[in-house]
Amino acid sequence: MLKMPEKQTIRKRMGELRRKVGMDARAGLLRMISRVLAEERRVLTLGTYQPIGSEPDINPVLAEWRAADGARALALPWCTDREASRMEYRLWDPREKLAADAAGIPGPAGGASVIPDVLLIPCLGWTRSRRRLGYGGGYFDRYISGLLGSGVSPRLLGVAYGVNEVDESLFEPHDLPLDLIITDIGIF
Repeated sequence: MLKMPEKQTIRKRMGELRRKVGMDARAGLLRMISRVLAEERRVLTLGTYQPIGSEPDINPVLAEWRAADGARALALPWCTDREASRMEYRLWDPREKLAADAAGIPGPAGGASVIPDVLLIPCLGWTRSRRRLGYGGGYFDRYISGLLGSGVSPRLLGVAYGVNEVDESLFEPHDLPLDLIITDIGIF
C-alpha cells in the first residue's frame, strides 16, 4: 500500500503534466467527450464541473450538448460541508453568475439540488481499469458511495488526458471503478 506522501507526490506530478498539455490533446479530449455524450441518449441531467487549475475546460461540449435538446439540464457540484467532504449537485444555468461554496469552489448557490443521470468527473490520474485519482479530499467518493448506498447509480464518466495515466498499484480493492474514462487518446 502506498503511503499518503507518495500519493501526494504522484498527484503533484500529474498536475504538472496536465498543465503542459497542448492544444491537440485538448481538442482530442473535447471530441471524445462529444462522441460519448452523443451515445448517452437518455441523459436529461448531466453533472459536470467548472474547471479549476489545470482541469480540462469542457464547457464548449456542454454548450453543444445542452443546445441540442431544450429538456437537457446541467448541474455542478456544491460543497455543503467542507470538514465532512460532503457535496451535492445543483442545477446550473450557464448564464447565471457562480458563487463560492464551502470549499471555495465556484458553483450555483441558488440551484436546486438534483441527482444527475450521468456525472462527468475530472481525474488528476486514471487507469485502464477505470480507477480515478483525485485531489485526495474524498468529495466524489463520498457522494458516489452515498448514492450507491441508496440504490441510485448514475453513469460515472471520468475526464482526463492520456498523459495522466497512473499505475494500478495506487489503488486498493475497495476503490470503485468508474463506468468509463474519457481521454484524448481513447475511451477506456
